[in-house]
Formats: sequence, structure tokens, C-alpha cells
Amino acid sequence: MLILGLVTLTVFAGQIAVNLDPVPGNDADWLVYDDGTAAWITWAGTYRGVWFNIEDFAPGAGTAFIEESEFWFYHPTGMYSWTISDVYLEVWNGDAEAPVTRLDQTMATAVHYAPVFVEYSPSLEAEGNFWGITNTEMDDGGWPSNLGDGTPGTHSFFTDDFIVWEPWGEYGDLFVRIAVTSLSLDNATWGSLKATFQ
Repeated sequence: MLILGLVTLTVFAGQIAVNLDPVPGNDADWLVYDDGTAAWITWAGTYRGVWFNIEDFAPGAGTAFIEESEFWFYHPTGMYSWTISDVYLEVWNGDAEAPVTRLDQTMATAVHYAPVFVEYSPSLEAEGNFWGITNTEMDDGGWPSNLGDGTPGTHSFFTDDFIVWEPWGEYGDLFVRIAVTSLSLDNATWGSLKATFQ
């Protein structure tokens, strides 16, 4: 039995499969890609993030006003136990390729299997594509570890160099959620609506 466990951990280097209760959902003001089912923890990469495209939530929107972010972590015991709980939680503008411009960096303390919230006052004005990022550069092992779902996704990535972002897709999406107060239509969308109703 012990040998099987070691083989599983080796095959999924930087990831461990978990079987946990579902993570509570959020109301409609939250942008969420995960499906709420906690299935993996990961410490792959110094930086791990979720790329948000607000068109997925509000077609025609060009700007998001971010009020709050929510990050979930999981603290395994034994040889994969965290060496540090401090982490930078960041929001960046950027497209599906990579984050480009940092909007906020907040140091927080990760907690086991519970949300860590960051509130922004005033709200952050983000472009139509932006990122919620866990920055673990305070620890060389990638701790603390993020929680993710088990449904293959297209919005979660990791990197060590902050240049080439690798998809975490086969495992799912990380539990990084963003609360917005409003999504604004971009100029092209306003123009097409105006033309339609004149």
C-alpha cells in the first residue's frame, strides 16, 4: 500500500489528488471558473494564476471593477507540509498568454481549506482580460499549495519565470475567484448597440 502511494505522488509531481467536500459557492457578483469540487492541490510553479476573460461572464463587457478576490489553499501533512504560510496575492491585467501590468499585490496568510479574501478600496479597474495570481516567491518550494477542481479547464496556469505560463488544464481550474461590482461595455459594443437602436 505504501509503494502505491509513492508511485502516485511521483506520477503527479507538484500535484496531489484529494477527495474533499465541495467548496461553498459565491453569489452572482463573483467571476468563477472552478466547479466547486475540490480534487487537487498543487505547488507547481512559483506563480500560479487564473486568467479571467470577462466576455465569458458578460458578453460585450470591456472593463471590470474588482472589489474583492478569494483564494483557496490546502495544507497537507507529512512530507508535503508547508514551510511557510505567507503569500502574495496579486491582480494583473493581461491576456491568455501572460500577465502584463500589476494592479495590486497584497501579502496574506494562507489558511488550510478555507477562503483567503483580499478587499480592494477603491476598487481595481481591470481590463477585459486580467489575472488573479498566487505568488509564492517567499518560499523556494512553492508553498503554500493551492486548491483546484478536477474538471479539465483552460484558465489556470503556472510558471517559475513569470514569462512562459504553462496550462494546469488537465487537472482543472484553481480556486481563485473575483468579485466585481460592475462590468462596463467597451466602446465598440456601445457603438454597435447605438447603431442597432437608431
